[in-house]
Formats: sequence, structure tokens, C-alpha cells
Amino acid sequence: MYQRIVFPVSVVAFSIASAHAADTYELNTPRLTGMDNFRDIAGTTEAYATANDGVMRAGVFYRSNVLTPTADDLIVLNSLGISSVFDLRSDWEVSATPDALPSGAQYFQIDILGGALGLPNGYDITTAQEAGELMEATNRAFVSDASTREQFKLLFEELALTDGAALFHCSSGKDRTGWATAVLLSIAGVSSETILENYMATNAYTSDRVTALLASLPADQAAMWQALMVQRPEYLQAGLNEAAALYGSMEGYLESGLGLSKETIYVLRGKMVYFSSLPGQAELLGNAAAGAKLLQELQNSSLSGAFTAYNYYLQSSIEQGNLNRVESKIGGQVLADTASYLLRQGSLIQDSAQPLTTGIGLRTGQRRIWSTGIADQTRTGSSNHTAGSDTNSQGMMVGLTQNFNDMLSGYASFGYVHGGVNAADGHSSNNTTFLSVGTRFAPDGLEKGLFMSVHGLAGYVDYDSSRDLTMGLGTAKGETHGSLTGAGLDLGYRAQTKNVTVEPSLGVRYSQLELAKFNESGSELALDVDETQGSNTAALANLNISLAPIELSGGWRVSPGGRVRYTRDLDGHDVNSSGSVEGLTVRQRAAFNSKDQFSAALNVSANLKQLTFAAEVTAVKAGRTDGLAGSLKVGYDF
Repeated sequence: MYQRIVFPVSVVAFSIASAHAADTYELNTPRLTGMDNFRDIAGTTEAYATANDGVMRAGVFYRSNVLTPTADDLIVLNSLGISSVFDLRSDWEVSATPDALPSGAQYFQIDILGGALGLPNGYDITTAQEAGELMEATNRAFVSDASTREQFKLLFEELALTDGAALFHCSSGKDRTGWATAVLLSIAGVSSETILENYMATNAYTSDRVTALLASLPADQAAMWQALMVQRPEYLQAGLNEAAALYGSMEGYLESGLGLSKETIYVLRGKMVYFSSLPGQAELLGNAAAGAKLLQELQNSSLSGAFTAYNYYLQSSIEQGNLNRVESKIGGQVLADTASYLLRQGSLIQDSAQPLTTGIGLRTGQRRIWSTGIADQTRTGSSNHTAGSDTNSQGMMVGLTQNFNDMLSGYASFGYVHGGVNAADGHSSNNTTFLSVGTRFAPDGLEKGLFMSVHGLAGYVDYDSSRDLTMGLGTAKGETHGSLTGAGLDLGYRAQTKNVTVEPSLGVRYSQLELAKFNESGSELALDVDETQGSNTAALANLNISLAPIELSGGWRVSPGGRVRYTRDLDGHDVNSSGSVEGLTVRQRAAFNSKDQFSAALNVSANLKQLTFAAEVTAVKAGRTDGLAGSLKVGYDF
């Protein structure tokens, strides 16, 4: 029999108390005068430790005998945030002694035994032995009787659904309440010895009341009533043995006997237990460690101890002893990798336009209209701190270069780059539309001697990302936009001989990225991503070499060449992203983290009158990063 009696009262706000040490902590559960068996199931004097480095949470579930609080007791009860009271007694017991409820608590009656225990006329027992046998039979019936199992199932399902602290009780708070507590502690992962200790603690809590009652009885009845009113280990053991005999284990009893779903069991455990460490967490570093910490901290969020994908994932992972790589995905490393990639994009754009932007080879007043394709593929290997990352670029730009006079040229170009980044089971796609301008000044003439070149870039970035978190956690998706700006300055010298031209230079590059904050969707663990504001300043040493043109038939002139470059980051090479879930912040670093970058390029250009074709292939090495870039150019002088 299940009866929901809901009083029109307000629900008291409740937050689960967190524990951060599996070596337990002191409990200060108040002792009540009118409810002597009232206590927190988390423990008596200290919170119980559980399996898998867990500790019981205080203030979640309370157990008690009948609710007959004194005025002072009621003040204490009202301070505990108890939102639900589950009365496990039969109708006649409720009628005889109604509960005095804490303020704001809803009342639910779940008649565990359907009136079969504690009827006014009692049972036909006369000896202590018969009384003990009855108690053992009662505990076996908790497991074997189908109707009783249905009522316990209902209790546990209601406890899983309860918001706030819950209290359950029977008349004396020892048998029906004792078995329910033993089952809950078993779900939590408390040791069998500790479960028995909690079961037997009833004797200490109710000692004064029981002693007084027995003292008032005739000697020939006292022994029998003592067997009924105190706890004995064999009573609990009778129920445990029945569960093992009928269902093989407590887990079998929970799932097959009671018919509790895995989700319900996991919700109850999530409510009751805080795990001080997660599987393998102590060995993790970098992004994975930050992700595992977030998964751990989320135990104190609204996602824990509820019917959520996170709670199911966490509890199943703890059972399996494996976080299933979610610790590497949850923080959003791909967001940091994308920011790092975009900060390097300005150099890719500038390099792809060379050498059509210099104005060399043009007469005074002559112009060159040109177009170049952009392509890049980069791979950064994984480390103890980050997952590996892949980036790729495809794009096109068109431009106009003009030779103003022997000493000065300038150019302007317009283009776009489509980029993709893959990291930690995440993918981002970004489109950058940009405008680039620059000038080159050489006091001794553009063809030789000292020179200075300056260039700038301004672009609009359209960005979206997708992170497959797996393990039933969904796919987190988001989109945003922003700007990419940059500038560069080079000082060099151009020397020519009959067969070779050598152009060494020193330069500096600056890039600035700003992406608006955005909120992902599609997963409970979707991030609220903070605004990205990053910059990068790098110095470079560059050496261009080109050989004298080779004359071919048909008027073609082919010029092979090459370039080597060393780049050094000047202001911090690490790029990070920041986001939050349930108000908890997580930071991730990008896989690309080298201050030093080396590149080498081979190029060839072919000229036919005013028409120019050029191709370049560049190899990049920077720590764990390897890359390959290329460009195809065509220009027409007029």
C-alpha cells in the first residue's frame, strides 16, 4: 500500500554538503529527546568511508523512530532542510501516533508490511527464542515477500526523486528503517562491517527507553520483549542471507528482487557519496587533469545525484575504474587549439602572397594583379599534458601590387581562408575573410641593397565547433565570431650576383585575436565559453635565395629558389581557453606550445612576358609540431 499525503507547505531549499576527504570527517548530527533513534545515515560520530575512495555526505538521508519531537526537537528539525518525510508504518500505527512534521516537509506514507507487523493484538509468541525467530523471519520477508519488495522499491525510487534532505522512519526506527538503511549503505559502498555497526547502533540510541520499558514489565515477559526491542546481528544477517540465497548478491536483490533501474541506483549513490578521487585521476596531467578535476567537482552540482547523463556516466565509470577519456574531452581543448591556429594564420597568409607583393620586377608605375591559393596541414603530437591536434587550411586571395617608383612599392589584397581544427574528439570550423596591405621601401632601389617592408592584416572570423563527449554525454556545439588583426615589420638586405640573389632579413610579427564568448548546447556538459582575447609577438630571421632565371623555349623563364626561417615567440607561446559548467571553471591549453619554429621552403616561378606562375612548398618543425604548407600563384603585370 502506498499513500501520498501531500500537505500544502513550502519546500525548504537544500544543498548537499560536500566532503573532500575519504578519510571521513566529524558528524555533529543532533540527538533528539522525543525521537531517540533519529540520526543521519551518513554515520554516527564520523561519516562512513565507502569503496572507491568515497565518503558519505551528511544531510542527505535521515532515519528515525516515530516523529514525536519536543518543542526543542522541532526547532532542530526545522533547521535541517528536511523536505520529505517517508512514514513506513501501517495505517493503525499512523492513526495511533501521527507524525509531527518539520516545517516545510511533505509527508508520504509507504506501508512496508501492509499491517502485518505490530498489530494491536500482537503475535502468539511467549518466549525470547520465539521473539528472535519472528525478527529473523521478518527480515527474511523483507527480501522474499513480493508485496514488501514492492513497497521498498517504491521507497528507494521516491528517495531518488526527492529534492532536498529526506527522512524515513517506522515506529521504533530499527527493523523496517534498519533494513532500508542497510540497503542504502550497501548501494553507497559502505563495508559490511560498518553496515552492521550502523544497524546495531540502535541499541545505544534507544537504550534508556528500552531499559525503562523492560524494567516496568514482569520478569517472565521482559526477556521476550527485549528480543523484540533490541537489534541483534542475526536479524540483519537473516535478511542478507535471504538476498544471497534468492538473488545471489545484494546487487541481484536490488536489480532483480526490487526491480530498481541502474539509473535509480546511481542516483541514490550520487546523492549519498562524494568520491574524493576518480579512477586514474592522480596520474593525470595538464588538460586531462583539469578535465578530471571538473568531473570530480561536478559531484557538488545539480547534475549529481539526479537522473542526468553526467550522474550515470560518473557512477558507471567509477564502477568500471575508467573515465573513458572523457577527462580529455570535457574541457574543450579544441577551443584552445583553434585560438592558437588562428593566431598563426596571419603568417600563413603573408607567406602565401610572397614574392608577388614586393614590386620587384615591375617598372615605375607598373601594376601586377595576382591571385594565390593557400593550403596548410599541421600535426601536433600528443603529450602528457595535451591531446594531439590537427589543423588544415584552404583559401584564396587576390591582390594588386604597384611599383610607385624605384624605391617604393605597395600592395593590397583580399581573400578568405577556411580552417579546420581537430583535437580531443572535437572539431572546429572557421572562415576568415581578410584584407591585407603592405609597402616596401628600399633607398638604393627595390632590386638591391637595404630594404624595409611593413604589412598589416584585418580579418573577420566566423567560427563554430562541435565536441563529441561520448558515453551518453552528447555532442556540445557552439558558434561565435570575432576579429583577427596583425602587423609585421622586416629589415633586410638584397644582394645580387650574376647567378644568385640572396636576401637575409630580420623581422617581427604581431597577431591579435578576439572571439566573442558563446554558450554551447547539445550536452549537459556543454561549456559557457569565455571571450577569447589572445595576442602573439614573434621575432624571425629569414633567408631567401633565388637562382638566376633559366631560359626555356617559347620565351619562358624559370627561376628556382628556397627559403629558411627561424621564428621565436617573444611573449608566451601557450594559448589557453576558458569555459564553465554549472559555474565551475575549466581551462585548457593548446597542443602547439613551442617557442621556436623552423621552416624551409622550395619555390619555383615561371615568367612569360607579363604572366607569372609560382609555386612554393614549405615544411615546418616546432617541437612536437610538423607541418606542410603550399601555395600556387598567378600574376599579370600591366
